[in-house]
Amino acid sequence: MKTLRLILGDQLHLQHSWFHKPSTDAVFVMMELRQETDYVRHHIQKVIGFFAAMRVFAEELRRQGHEVLYLRLDDASNQQSFAKNIADI
Repeated sequence: MKTLRLILGDQLHLQHSWFHKPSTDAVFVMMELRQETDYVRHHIQKVIGFFAAMRVFAEELRRQGHEVLYLRLDDASNQQSFAKNIADI
């Protein structure tokens, strides 16, 4: 069993201690969710920029050898809920 480490879009900081060394015991989980875009009105460019930054961050973690599970907004398996996605994982 692995430890799931949820990374939110406002936590994209490569200097965090979690990222110092890849671990076979941890999976980083990142999700693009409608609940995060719809709770208040956002300009579409802000939403696109936010998700683009998350995708680049996830790719950098993978490049460094970390295991990352990334759910894109339009992934068929994305249930659009933190709780539901975590329970599914």
